Amino acid sequence: MIVGRIRDLDLAPLLGQALSAAIAEGRHLPLLDGIVRWAGKTLDANEPLLREMIHARAGAVLRWTGLDETLADKIIDGLKKMLAEMATDPAHPLRAKAEEGIAQLAIDLQDDPAMHARVNRLRDEILENPAMRRWIDGLWESARTALLKAARDPQAALAGKFGDALQQLGTTLQSDPRLRTTINRFARRTAVGATASYGDGIVRLVSDTVRGWDAQTITDRLESAVGRDLQYIRVNGTLVGGLVGVALHAVDVLL
Repeated sequence: MIVGRIRDLDLAPLLGQALSAAIAEGRHLPLLDGIVRWAGKTLDANEPLLREMIHARAGAVLRWTGLDETLADKIIDGLKKMLAEMATDPAHPLRAKAEEGIAQLAIDLQDDPAMHARVNRLRDEILENPAMRRWIDGLWESARTALLKAARDPQAALAGKFGDALQQLGTTLQSDPRLRTTINRFARRTAVGATASYGDGIVRLVSDTVRGWDAQTITDRLESAVGRDLQYIRVNGTLVGGLVGVALHAVDVLL
């Protein structure tokens, strides 16, 4: 179900809107700073590889004179200086170009059909990856285990920060009618949507489950759900059934 819901989402416009909101509030700047720092660390870690590439592509004359090392030093030092300036100067031209690229990416994610297709293709490839499927399965199993644990020991589940958060939510719901209305509306829409999409499957699951119960299981389930009232129902049923039987017998005798 999770995979199906994600596959139905058109992620590109959502990502574009989120990126546009982040740019408007300046929340993309830490990301840009992180990219610049990552580029600097990557350059440091791959400096020997870069020197080897320059040496391999240099002409025989440059290698013979040793100028290939000088060229490599100049290129690497220039790159390091550029990244250092980008990290410290918010008005650096290349930094401005990067921000323009991010802003254009936000626009393309929202309006460009080709970008939509590319994002959707990447989404499908990720969902088809076995590692992603295993992660989703593990996520469900973790949630299922946590729900069962909470159901078996409610007091433990309500302890700590989670319990405090639930109590705060309960207090807010009691005092905020707008929040109550919003949650009620969301719950109704969710219930209607789930019934429309999965109603047949739910009915089939319940029917098959109940059909597999024996008489003792059904009795135990009813007693657990109804409780002591079930005994009164049994007594009333016996009395009413007996009275009806006596009445029918009397009518048959008299007539």
